[in-house]
Amino acid sequence: MTGRRKFLLCGVAACICLATQGGIASAQVQPSADASADGNGLGDIVVTAQKRAQTLQSVPVAATALTNEALQQKGISTLVDIASVAPSLNVTTSYGNTAPEITLRGVGAASFDKNVETTVATYLDEVVLNLSTSKLGQLFDLERVEVLRGPQGTLYGKNSTGGAINFVSKRPDGTTAANGALTVARYGTYDVSLGAQTALTDAVSVRVSGVRRYSDGYSFNTLTGKHLNDADDWAGRLGVRYKDAGVDAYLKLFFDRSTTNGVAYYPGGVNVDGSPRPDGSNRVTGYVPPTDIDIVAAQPTPSKVRNHGATLNVDVELGDLTLTSVSGYLHSKGDYRFDADESPFDIVKTNHLSKGHQISQELRLASPDDGPFTWMIGASFFHQKQDGALLADFLGLGITTRLDQSFVERSTSYAGFVDGTYRFSDRLDLFAGIRLTNDRKKIRQIGTGNFVPTVPATYDQSGKESWTKPSYRIGLNFTPARGTLIYASYNRGYRSGEYDVGFITNTSQIARPVAPEYVDNYEAGLKANAFDNHLRLSTAAFYTIYKDQQLSITPPGGICCSRVNAGKARVYGVEAEGLARFGANFDLTFSGTLLDTKYLDFRPDANRDFSGKSLGRAPKYQLRLAPEYRYPVGSGEVFLAPEVQFTGKQRVQTTVDAYGEDIQRAYTVVNGQVGYRDGEGRYSAFFFIKNATNKRYMTYFANVGATAVNQTFYSPPRTFGVTLTGSF
Repeated sequence: MTGRRKFLLCGVAACICLATQGGIASAQVQPSADASADGNGLGDIVVTAQKRAQTLQSVPVAATALTNEALQQKGISTLVDIASVAPSLNVTTSYGNTAPEITLRGVGAASFDKNVETTVATYLDEVVLNLSTSKLGQLFDLERVEVLRGPQGTLYGKNSTGGAINFVSKRPDGTTAANGALTVARYGTYDVSLGAQTALTDAVSVRVSGVRRYSDGYSFNTLTGKHLNDADDWAGRLGVRYKDAGVDAYLKLFFDRSTTNGVAYYPGGVNVDGSPRPDGSNRVTGYVPPTDIDIVAAQPTPSKVRNHGATLNVDVELGDLTLTSVSGYLHSKGDYRFDADESPFDIVKTNHLSKGHQISQELRLASPDDGPFTWMIGASFFHQKQDGALLADFLGLGITTRLDQSFVERSTSYAGFVDGTYRFSDRLDLFAGIRLTNDRKKIRQIGTGNFVPTVPATYDQSGKESWTKPSYRIGLNFTPARGTLIYASYNRGYRSGEYDVGFITNTSQIARPVAPEYVDNYEAGLKANAFDNHLRLSTAAFYTIYKDQQLSITPPGGICCSRVNAGKARVYGVEAEGLARFGANFDLTFSGTLLDTKYLDFRPDANRDFSGKSLGRAPKYQLRLAPEYRYPVGSGEVFLAPEVQFTGKQRVQTTVDAYGEDIQRAYTVVNGQVGYRDGEGRYSAFFFIKNATNKRYMTYFANVGATAVNQTFYSPPRTFGVTLTGSF
C-alpha cells in the first residue's frame, strides 16, 4: 500500500472514529449556545461560504471564520495577521502593498508582475478584488472574514484554485450606533478606526466608517535617512441600505490609499552559478551588507497604492425564490520603486507602475433552503483593463540605456454555473455543481532599451488568447448525529493563462501566454459541536494534484523572474481547528496543519530538474495554541490571552533555490494580551505583545542573478502596544 493511500485511510478512519464518539455523545450535541445546560455554550457562526447563509459547521468546506470581535481581540488589521490564525494560509507583502502573495495549502502565485492573478481570490462583499494592488486596503469595519481552503471554482469562479477570502463589511440595520478603536504601539505606530450608522427612513439606513494607520517603521536606511517597513494608510467606506417589501439593496462606495518608504531586506551575495558567497559580499562591488534590520542603500524605495470603487448587492424575494445581483467597479493604481541590490552602489534600480479598472456583474437565482432539493443557478461577467510599465536602470553593470517595458492588457470573462444539494434522508445529502468559464485576454507589449542578446533592443508586439474551461465539484454530506457533519468531496479548480510582463529575456515571452493551471482536490472532513456545545471542532484530510502551476523563475543568463509552467505537483495533508470552552472563564483556541508537498515534474530548462523538491510557502507543520483565562471584576472581566505558534521547515519562495538558501528552519513565535472588557461587550482595553521572544525568521526569498544577490526578507521584530475599543 502506498504512503498516499495509508495517509488517506488514516484520515478517513480518524473522521469515522470521531463521528462515532459524536454519535455516542449525541445527547450533549446542541445546535446553538442557547441550548447548553450551563448557558456557557459556544454560539453558531453564520457564513455565506456557499453564497447562502449557513452555519459554519454545516458547510462541507474547510473554512475559518473570524468575527469582528475576534478580529479586534486579536489585533488583526492586515491580511498577514489573518494568515497567523488561519490554518495553511501564507501571506507576504515583501514588495509593499502593490503585490501581495497569497498561498493556501502550498497553492499560490508569486510575482511582482502586476497582471498576475492570484490563486486565492479575494472578495469584498462578493465582488472580486482582482487587481494585485487592490487586495489589502479594506480590512476594517467588518462583520467577519471567511477563509475557504481548497478549490472554490464552482461558486467563486476562476483564479480560486487555492481558495478564497471573503471580507464581509458591516451593513447598517436601521439602528443608531457607533464604534471605534485606537491602538498605540512601538515604532511610532497608531491605528484609529471609527464607524457610525443611523436610519434615514423606516426602509433606508446609512453607515460610514474609516481607518487611519501609521507607523514610523522598524528599519532604517542609514544612507538616505529614511525609515523603512513603515506605513501611512487611509481608508473609508460609505454604505446605504434599502430593506423593505422583499427587497434588500446595499450600495457601498469605498476608497483606500497606502504609502510607504519601502521595505528592507538582506542582500546576500552570490556567485555566477547562484551559490552563496561565504561572507555575503557582492561579487560586482565587494560590498558586505549589515546583518541587522537596518540597511545602507543608495536608492529610495517608496511605494504607493490608490484604490476606489463601488459595489451594489441586491436580493429580491420572488415568492419562494431569491434573485441576487452583485455589481462591482474598481479602479486601482500602484507605483513601486525598488533598489534591487540594496547597497550604497547604484547597480540596479527598478520602478513598477500599474493602473487598471475592472467591472463585474453576477446574477443568480436560488431555491429556498427547506426543501429536499436546494439549488442555485447563475451567470457572471468580468472585464478588466490594465496598463503597466517596468523601468529599470543597470548603471552599475555598465549599461547606460534604460530598460522600458510597458503593456496594455484587456481581460474578459463570461461564466455560467449551477449548484445543488439533494437530501436523500435526514442524514445523507449529495451535492454537486459545475461552472463553465470563457476567458479572453488581449495584450500589447512594447519594449525599448533591451540589452539581452536574445531579444530585440526595441519591440512592439500584440497577442490574444482565449480559454473555455469547466470547474466542478461533487460530494456527500453525512450527519450521524445532531451537530456532527462528515463530508467527502472532489473539486476541480482552473486558473486562466497569463502573459509574461516581467523582465523579457527571450522572444518567446513576448505576447505569448503561459498555459492555464489546474487543481484537483480530494477531501474528507469532520465538523462537530460536542460536549453540550462546549467544543467546536473542524478537521479535514486532503490530497491535491497541481498541474501546470504558473511560476516566476530566473532563466539561465536572464535578469529575473520569467513566467513558466511547472509540470505537476502533489500536496497532501491534515488540518484541524477548534475552540474548547472549559466552564465560564477558560477557553482554548487551537489549530494545526500537517503538509507534505512535492514537485512530481518540474524541469524549467535542460540543465535544471527540481522534481522531488517541496513546494514553497507550505510548512511541514503548523500548530497554534491560544488559551484565554477570564476573571470577573465588577460588571466585566480581566482576561489573560497568551498565544504560541509553532511553524515547521519550509521554502519561503514559491519556486526552488538550487542551493537551499530559501529554506527556513522550524521556529516558534509567542504573542499575548492582557486587559479588561465590560460584561456587555461595549468597551475593552488591553495590552498586547507580538513576537515576544524577538524571533527573526525568513518571510520571503528571491534570487536575482543580475544584481549578484539573494534578496532575503525577514519578520518584524518584537512589537507591543495598547488597544482601546468602544461601541455605543
